[in-house]
Amino acid sequence: MAYFHPIHAHSARRSLGLLAIGLAGLIALWWIPTPPGMAGLAHYLPLHMALETLAIVAAVLVFAVAWLTPERSTAVGMRILACCFLGVAVLDFSHMLSYQGMPDFVTPSSPEKAIDFWFAARLLAATGMLLAALLPWRGCRGVTPGLVLLAVGAYVGLAHALFLLRPEWAPRTFIAGEGLTAFKVGVEIALTLAFAASAAVLAWRMRKPCAFDAPALLGAAGWMALSELFFTMYADVTDVYNLAGHLYKIGAHYLLFRALVVDGIRAPYAALERSRTELAENSSRLTDEHRRLESILAGTRAGTWEWNVQTGETIFNARWAEMLGYRLEELEPISIDTWRRFAHPDDLADSDAAIHRHLRGETPYYEHESRMRHRAGHWIRVQDRGALRTLTDKGEPEWMFGTHIDVSDRHRAEQERGEALNRLRQLSDSVPGVLFECRVEADGRMVFPYVGRQVDELIGCRAEDVVDDATAFYARLHPDDRAQVIEEVRRAKDALQDWSASFRVLHPVHGERRIRGEARCQAQPDGAGEWFGYLQDETEAHRNQEWLRLSARVFDASQEGILVTDAEVRIVDANPAMEALTGYARDALLGRNPSVLRSGRHDAAFFAAMYTKLQHDGRWQGEMWNRHRSGEIYVVKVSISTVRDESGRIEHYVAVFTDISKLMAQRDHFSSLANFDALTGLPNRRLLEDRLHQAVGNARRGKHLVVCMLDLDGFKAVNDSAGHAEGDRLLIELAQRMQHILRAGETLARLGGDEFVLLLVDGDFRPALERVLEVARAPVALCGGGFARVTASIGASAYRHGVEDGAQLLREADHALYRAKRAGRNRWVMFAPEDAAGSETPPA
Repeated sequence: MAYFHPIHAHSARRSLGLLAIGLAGLIALWWIPTPPGMAGLAHYLPLHMALETLAIVAAVLVFAVAWLTPERSTAVGMRILACCFLGVAVLDFSHMLSYQGMPDFVTPSSPEKAIDFWFAARLLAATGMLLAALLPWRGCRGVTPGLVLLAVGAYVGLAHALFLLRPEWAPRTFIAGEGLTAFKVGVEIALTLAFAASAAVLAWRMRKPCAFDAPALLGAAGWMALSELFFTMYADVTDVYNLAGHLYKIGAHYLLFRALVVDGIRAPYAALERSRTELAENSSRLTDEHRRLESILAGTRAGTWEWNVQTGETIFNARWAEMLGYRLEELEPISIDTWRRFAHPDDLADSDAAIHRHLRGETPYYEHESRMRHRAGHWIRVQDRGALRTLTDKGEPEWMFGTHIDVSDRHRAEQERGEALNRLRQLSDSVPGVLFECRVEADGRMVFPYVGRQVDELIGCRAEDVVDDATAFYARLHPDDRAQVIEEVRRAKDALQDWSASFRVLHPVHGERRIRGEARCQAQPDGAGEWFGYLQDETEAHRNQEWLRLSARVFDASQEGILVTDAEVRIVDANPAMEALTGYARDALLGRNPSVLRSGRHDAAFFAAMYTKLQHDGRWQGEMWNRHRSGEIYVVKVSISTVRDESGRIEHYVAVFTDISKLMAQRDHFSSLANFDALTGLPNRRLLEDRLHQAVGNARRGKHLVVCMLDLDGFKAVNDSAGHAEGDRLLIELAQRMQHILRAGETLARLGGDEFVLLLVDGDFRPALERVLEVARAPVALCGGGFARVTASIGASAYRHGVEDGAQLLREADHALYRAKRAGRNRWVMFAPEDAAGSETPPA
């Protein structure tokens, strides 16, 4: 069946099967000898009448089905077959009336007269089948059903005139006692070939989809050909071959009728059913779309409007009136003036201009935000959008359709957001580092909806340059770090996770800087993410870390104690320095657990945390107390790293031990140097910040705190006249005097030069300040002879509710110090908040 198009394959198998059955029957009757008594069937006339009647009825049904089918759904090929088989039915009827034994029909009935009408009918049937097979089924120019029916009628009339009025003109076809003439057999063979040719043409056309039931027509043509073969074989008009020929003819007419029923009735009916189904589905879809549209409008709470630009006719929905506090019927009659009556007068001109731009084709749609008067008297904000959808016959604008959406809440939210943003900017400007909000758009573009103004000082790009595009930020990244930062941003975006990075920037003024960034991710409902965090300068801290890493490499190179274990923490190697450090020979350590070195000063939680960090970070550093083989306990600095194989599994642990007993003593000494002034021994700025922080915390819990800035009056003159050495002696002496008069818990610190800070915690601080002024006025003996005299100016600020931190108190005390100097020096002045404005640089 590969020869036929798949659409015909199944039906073709059925038709070819029927043809095979018919051919098998013909061969069987041809080869099997005719049984005795079958050469001439008794009482054949009634049987012949019955068979012919069935054939005539089938032919008439063929005509009726094709002719009565609506013209718009009937193919031309079907009409040709219908007209031809109407003629076949008439000729077969005349054939039946002319059969031997029937009453005379105009002329005496005889086998030859019956055969003549038979030939006329078969020739018409063969012609109809051949035309149907050859001509286009659905259309053929110049071929109309009326012309075909007229031609068939003329042919039938001519045949009757010839065979009834001039039978002698017809050739001899049957001779009693002899059988069929050669002419009769030749015509039958020609008819057989004609029907076979129709079947062949139909088979050839079935290689492609046909617009009719070609397999059924193929079967009908084949059975007609087989039927004609039987009529070449009989010797008597009543023998079995004649009977078989009539039966095959009836079968062929049935197949033809079935083909036309399928193409003329079932196919149109199926198409009608498909159309009805599609119509029902489309109606259901339209209903669903209408319901969905109504649901969308209800869900968006949008008021809709329709406006005829030419007539002013306007249609609003109920929600439009509801937004203004009315029912729709209360606003009738409704027109475009209804909207203009409620719109704010100041917004009409802009709205009209936007509409005219749209109507001129300058904008794809109309959009404007307007204010409208609510029934309660207040103004609401309305987002007005629409578009022109139809034009008049002259091409002029006609109907516009659009929506009104109440955006009052959004407008208020935007105002509140703007106010909050201003407060955030004020806060951001007062904290170290840069606060920022970052968002990655759907197209991958990174923007900073908010970033602190300090980004210019920190990174070297302005805040407004990165609001809509982070290109300016990326441009400042160090070329060696740019790819890493971009990849970290991509990973944070894809996983919607927090972002943390350390990278370098090339500042246009300050050069290379090391920046630390941290941001927490907040997932948004649409699946995107926003990050809120800060950027901070860690250049100095990074330099310190680099110094520490360099120190670690120096320790490694100095052959410090090294211990290597396997993945099960069994010692597999130790260097000589480790032997000297622990007192154990290498062989005594191999195969043992490093716990042999434990001093007992660390609990199980300490080692659990150490191994957890090793598993997570791959390294651990810290200090550890170990026990020497002799029993002596010593402290070491330990650096442990994991060594992994190519698959990531741990192979070894490597630990570097450094005896830091002496270093710890030195660290205590260095700590003292780091926190105290080298000249006076007083706390320096670093220690002062720590104590000030503690003092502010205590003050918040109800204790007293007064922060004082002290500056020596006339110190520069002593320095210039007596020299820096005498100036230093003066500073040392005055520092000792002031230190002696302070109470326990109070702090005196030197900021540098002749600037000092006092932290007083007594409620009555005035006596203390007077004592400080007194000791500052007392002369100081100089080594070169003579005395140096200076005075002190003091500015004081007391902690009170609302003070943010110690830095604020220091600034306020500095301002008060300025006032003390302007007031004549040698005095103290208390800070008053209302005097903060208008400060200037105090005189030296």
